Amino acid sequence: METNNRIFIKLKYLFIIVIMIEIVLNYVLPSPYLFIGNIMILAVFYYVSKSIITKLYKDIRSVIYSIHHNDHYIIEDGDLGLLYDEVKQLQKRSEAYEQRIEDEKQKLRKTIEDICHQLKTPLTSISIYNELLENDYQQDYVKESSKQIEKMTYLINNLLTLAKLENNQIEFDFQDLYIKNVIQLSLQSLSSLIQSHNIIVEIDDCNVHFHCDESWLQEALSNILKNNIEHGCSKIHISFIEYDRYIKIIIHNNGEEIPSQDLPHIFERFYRTLHQQGVGIGLSLSQEIIQRHHGSIEVSNQNGVVFEILLPIYQLNHKYALS
Repeated sequence: METNNRIFIKLKYLFIIVIMIEIVLNYVLPSPYLFIGNIMILAVFYYVSKSIITKLYKDIRSVIYSIHHNDHYIIEDGDLGLLYDEVKQLQKRSEAYEQRIEDEKQKLRKTIEDICHQLKTPLTSISIYNELLENDYQQDYVKESSKQIEKMTYLINNLLTLAKLENNQIEFDFQDLYIKNVIQLSLQSLSSLIQSHNIIVEIDDCNVHFHCDESWLQEALSNILKNNIEHGCSKIHISFIEYDRYIKIIIHNNGEEIPSQDLPHIFERFYRTLHQQGVGIGLSLSQEIIQRHHGSIEVSNQNGVVFEILLPIYQLNHKYALS
């Protein structure tokens, strides 16, 4: 395809002019001066070509800079100008597409939040009626309906929490706390569940204190520990690794390992393995809370299941979780 860029056209004409001058010099100049003339022509050709190509690269860099910083740049007509226009159009379409996706996500979160609010009132009424039935009729189906109502209430509350977290509607109150105390509070909230499953819990000593929201981090840790307990283990060991600016919490249970095909999806909303109980939202909520603490969480198989939570020790300067 033939180019229409002015710089390459100049180079083409310059090359033709140099060839014509060379031909003329071969006829005009005597042999002793022909070599000197050729050297002078090549020098002129080199410097003129260099200036033309330098301008081309400057234009290319200007195009890259303007696209990267979203600035408007006027360039001469030609292939480079066409490329600039096409890239700008692609950039505008990409930004419009991203904005549309974000708008749709906001609408979906708002819809989920509205649905959950609408469900809470009738669910509360059903729960009250079911308690009355449970007092009058000690039947298995009444007890089972109570369990299902509890699951629905848990799901609706968690969905509301997730929607608020994703929309940055929850204010975090970061305080200087000892990590071990937060974990012990999470274990206390699960004491009855731990006793009913005969779980042995071991916690290593750790004197690290860091900035966190106690109630929300406790909620995240409780969901993770609850998942460990329901995984069919007999022992949970909690250890710590301290870095310069981070603390890693390692929660290991000796239960059955998670199938390799399920590991990448374990924190996905509503994802459930074959052996997992619940509604598949607790770990997703825990991940969201930990990320709002500027941390991360990973899961792996190591003679059981290991959850590794990495949290910053440094003080956070604001109360709102970042998106």
